[in-house]
Amino acid sequence: MRQLGLVNALRITHKARKLDRDQLLYLQQQRLTRLVQHAKQHSPYFSERFKPISGPFEITDLPVTHKTELMEHFNDWLTDRSVSKQQVERFMETPENIGRKLNGRYLVHTTSGSTGHPAIILYDKTTMNVVSAIALLRGVAKREDFQAFLKSGKRTAGLFVDGGFYLGNGTVRYNQRRMPWKKNQVIIDVRQDTEDIVRQLNAFQPALLGGYPTALELLLPEQQNGNLTIAPVLIMAGGEHLSAELRTQLREAFGCTIQSTYACTEAGTIACECREGRYHIHEDCLIVEAVDRNFRPVADGEPADQLLITNLFNYSQPFIRYVLTDRATIHDEPCPCGKASRWIEPEGRTDDILCFSGGRKVTPLAVQSIISKVEGIERFQLIQQNETTLELRLQAPFPEDAFQTAEHSLQSFFRGHGIEAQIYLSDKAPQVHPKSGKFKHIYTSPTQLPLE
Repeated sequence: MRQLGLVNALRITHKARKLDRDQLLYLQQQRLTRLVQHAKQHSPYFSERFKPISGPFEITDLPVTHKTELMEHFNDWLTDRSVSKQQVERFMETPENIGRKLNGRYLVHTTSGSTGHPAIILYDKTTMNVVSAIALLRGVAKREDFQAFLKSGKRTAGLFVDGGFYLGNGTVRYNQRRMPWKKNQVIIDVRQDTEDIVRQLNAFQPALLGGYPTALELLLPEQQNGNLTIAPVLIMAGGEHLSAELRTQLREAFGCTIQSTYACTEAGTIACECREGRYHIHEDCLIVEAVDRNFRPVADGEPADQLLITNLFNYSQPFIRYVLTDRATIHDEPCPCGKASRWIEPEGRTDDILCFSGGRKVTPLAVQSIISKVEGIERFQLIQQNETTLELRLQAPFPEDAFQTAEHSLQSFFRGHGIEAQIYLSDKAPQVHPKSGKFKHIYTSPTQLPLE
């Protein structure tokens, strides 16, 4: 399949903005048909799954796909027959490969493993360029904010987990390797002490500040008391749920526009905010289906238990009707901004910030990045009983062994931040909330836990 260059990606992404609803749906079906044909011809996994599909079809005729099954059939899933899972895993054993291309062709990313099963995602040239085109043309809702960002030198700081093959980190590292003379992008590791984060931000003075909402929340008192002295023109939150309350607090503290995106590694940016604050789905590049627990369609305007994502541009590693365990509501009523695409209200992640004695705080993503690396842990919940005691619930074949490794890694991290805490292995299993169906990894109060 011929790869799409950045100029062409920008051109077709810009062109799609002018389509009405019927034209957008027609374009979706065309791109879906080409994707399915390619997957059926070049992926042994999809060749078998799509055997019953012949002639015209609707997307609901296609089978649902799951992360665990796709990863189990990784070698047969890929349409590039020269790449194997073993080869990718060897590549990822070397941290210096973050931001480098596997075989000179693929950026390698992993998901955070929030559902207990991390996925390996390959971005080919087309996927990278479509993701870049969406970011450039649709990422900033207000033109005046984008112009102010350009005038301010395009200095961008991301508050994320550094050192892993995560999408944000890997993309920045790729750009830094590709254009080493440019010094306008940095990753600031959220696992550091707040004092170190503040020092680095003050030195860098970003025009655009991006990060997890829980990481941005930690900066509020620092900006308010004058320790943090930055003046970004735009703050872009992502990776977790951005509450209306936190959005207002950030806007008042930093005096700039606060935006958020809805994204996942498997599909890139799923939706961007418009001027009205609604998250419009990039339906020229993706098909997003709202479904219930049994994968039955959920009507627009009704809350969905989960989503099915079809990435229309990743031909090397096709994601077709891929289960995304996010609860959301998709709307089809017209938006005052004039966009023809539907918009989505994701519930997002709502893990808590850990608070210890002495006012020390730790973001949930910092803790999650440590525990998710422990081999054998399928799922976890960390519950803060008080300022010095943490309960760790594990789902693992050998929980005692997994706990020893996790406890050692966490204690090493805590000691490095001047935190003393006792961690004990719970005899309870991680649980989803009985009402919302959502799974939360980190609780700062045992009274918030779902009933057993």
